[in-house]
Amino acid sequence: MVKAMGRVEEDGFESLVARLAAAEEALAEEVRRSRALNRIAEAIGAGHDAGSLVQTVVDGGVELTGAQFGAFFYNVVDEAGESFMLYSLSGAPRAAFEAFPMPRNTAVFAPTFNGEGVVRSDDITQDPRYGRNAPRRGMPEGHLPVRSYLAVPVITREGTVLGGLFFGHSMTGRFDARAETLLVGLAAQAAVSIESVRAQEAARAELAQRRDAEERLKFALDSGGLGSWELDVETRAYLASDICKANYGRGPDDDFGFADLVASVHPGDRARMTAAIEDAILHGAEYDIEYRVRTPDGDTRWVHARGRAAQTADHGGARRMAGVSLDVTERKRAEERQRLLVNELNHRVKNTLVSVQSIASQTLRTTETPEAFRDAFEGRIMALSHTHNLLTEQNWEGASLREIFDFELEAFAARDRIGFDYVRDLQLSPKATVALGMAVHELATNALKYGALSVPGGAVRVVWALDPDETGDGPHLRLTWTEQGGPPVAPPTRHGFGVRLLEKGLAGELSAQVNLAYDSLGLVCTMRLPIRALEP
Repeated sequence: MVKAMGRVEEDGFESLVARLAAAEEALAEEVRRSRALNRIAEAIGAGHDAGSLVQTVVDGGVELTGAQFGAFFYNVVDEAGESFMLYSLSGAPRAAFEAFPMPRNTAVFAPTFNGEGVVRSDDITQDPRYGRNAPRRGMPEGHLPVRSYLAVPVITREGTVLGGLFFGHSMTGRFDARAETLLVGLAAQAAVSIESVRAQEAARAELAQRRDAEERLKFALDSGGLGSWELDVETRAYLASDICKANYGRGPDDDFGFADLVASVHPGDRARMTAAIEDAILHGAEYDIEYRVRTPDGDTRWVHARGRAAQTADHGGARRMAGVSLDVTERKRAEERQRLLVNELNHRVKNTLVSVQSIASQTLRTTETPEAFRDAFEGRIMALSHTHNLLTEQNWEGASLREIFDFELEAFAARDRIGFDYVRDLQLSPKATVALGMAVHELATNALKYGALSVPGGAVRVVWALDPDETGDGPHLRLTWTEQGGPPVAPPTRHGFGVRLLEKGLAGELSAQVNLAYDSLGLVCTMRLPIRALEP
C-alpha cells in the first residue's frame, strides 16, 4: 500500500510538473506573441506607404498564428475610377498565386470580402461552403495546400471593407480561438493604419498637385511678365512678388509695402488709383486700372493693375484683395508713337494735297494742250508717288540722297547714262526727301525731253560734296547736275513749272540757293543747301 501511495504521489508530481511545463510554455508563447504584437504595432506605426504597411500586417499575422502562409487581398481604385485587386504574400513566393485568378466573392470568401465576420476552419476542405463554385469546384491544381483556414475582414470604423486577411496551413487544426482574437485585433489596427496612410498619401498627392499648379501658374506669370500681389484690407499689409516689385523699379530684396506702392504712383494718377482700390473694396467692383509710376531712378513707367476682393469679412466687406500687375510702358509708348504718326500722316496728307493742287495749277499754266497737261501732270504725280514709296519703305524716317536719285531715275531708260561722284551719302529728312525728289524728277524729265538724254551719246554727271561753314550758318551741301553731249541749250523765254520748282520751291522749302546755267554744252544746275535743313 505504501508503494501504491508512492506511485500515486509520483504520478501526481509528474502531472504537476507537466502542467507547470505546459503553463510555462503557454506563458512563453504569450510573451512571444505580446512582444510580436508590440513589434508589429511599431512597424505598422512606422509604415510610410500602403504597400509596406500591408506587407507588415501579413508577416505579423503569420508570426502570431503560426500559419504556414498568409495573404492580404484588397481593392484599390485607380485614377480612372476602375477598381482592381492587389495582394501581399508571406510564407510563399508570389509565383504561387500568379498563375491563378484573384479570389472571387464565392461562398467561402464572401463573409470576408463583405465584412460579415471571421471564417475559421480546422479543415476548410470539409466546410459545406467549399467547392460549390464552378468551374474549379475546389482548390485548383498546383495551389498551395490549405487545410487549416483563418480569414478576417479588414474594416474601417465607418464600416468600409478595405480587404481581407487570409491565413492557411497544410495541416489541420492549426488555428485556435486565441489566434482568431489576435487576428481580429491586428485587422482593426491595420484598418486604422491603412486609412491613415492613405489619407497621408492623398494629402501628399493633393499637395504635389497644388505645388505643380502653383509652379505652372508662376511659370505663366513669369513668362507673361505678370507680377502677383495681395492686400489685407484691414491692416493694409501688401505682399508683392519679385516681378510685381520689378514693375515698380524695385529689387526682390527691397521693402515694398502699400504705402510705397501709393507713393510710387505718379501724382497726377494717384487719386484715381486710390479711388479705384477703395471702390473695389467697398462695392466688390473689378479693380482694373492703368497709371504712371515713378521709379527710384527717376524713370516714368506705365503699370496695368488688375484685381478683385478675394474674401468677405464678417461685416460684409472685402477682407482681402489679390491681383496682378503688368509693365505696359512699351505698349503706351507704341500707342503714343501711333498717335503721333496718325497726326503726322494727317499733316502729310494735307501737305500732299496742297502739293498736288500746286502741281496741277502750275502744270496747267505752263502747258498749251490737254494732252501736254496730262503727260506732265502724270509724270510729276508719279515722281511724288515714288518719293512717298521710298519714305514708306523707311517708315517715314527719311532717305539717303543716293536713294532719292535711284528711285526717281528708275523710270528713265537712260539711267545708265547718269554718273555719280561723291565721297559719302547723306541721310535726309522726309521734308527734304520730297522736295529733292521732285527737283530730281524735273531735271531728269527736262534732260530726257530737251537735254543730254534726248539724243544718243548724251550723259549727265551728278556731283556732291560738303562745303565748310564759312558764313556762320553751318556747313552746306553743294550738288551739281551737269549735262554733256546734248543739243545746244539756251535760256528759256519763259519759266515753266520745273524752273519755278528748282529756283523758288527749293528756296522756300529748304532755304536752298539754286543756279541754272544754260551753257552751250548743256544745262548745269548747282544747288547749295544748308545741312541743317536736310537733316532728319
